[in-house]
Amino acid sequence: MFAAMTTTLRQAVSHAQQQARQLNQEFVGTEHLVLGVLQTDGCEAVRALLRQNLDPQRLHRALLAQLRRGKEPPVISGDLPFSAKAQGIFNNAIVTAQSMRQSAISTRLLLLALLEESDTLVAQVLRGSGADGDSLSTQLAAKPEESEA
Repeated sequence: MFAAMTTTLRQAVSHAQQQARQLNQEFVGTEHLVLGVLQTDGCEAVRALLRQNLDPQRLHRALLAQLRRGKEPPVISGDLPFSAKAQGIFNNAIVTAQSMRQSAISTRLLLLALLEESDTLVAQVLRGSGADGDSLSTQLAAKPEESEA
């Protein structure tokens, strides 16, 4: 799965791993993926959020405020596994990348896949921030002027 990611998305996934560990979680979920993306300055997804007048730091704080902290640090050393829902999001992003003839999935395509799941905490936080989900999805589906590395 990692071979099909941009370098920037790999950084976001690394941030997601850190976020999950800081919250004492045993896995990386969709919320952690978004937290990781929001920490990745200059990525396609953050640029799209900024164009929608959404503050990535504010979204990060709002999402963190909704997440529970585990009691004990994870026992897993190395990378934490992805939740089933997070794996599904990656699979959807890969399918989207292939249909758009993209050579790798980016933060933009990952966020687009996350937005397709309307019943998640991520979607709730975005709606609560005033995000127009349809407009954001349309923007994320369009090829950006400047792509990620």
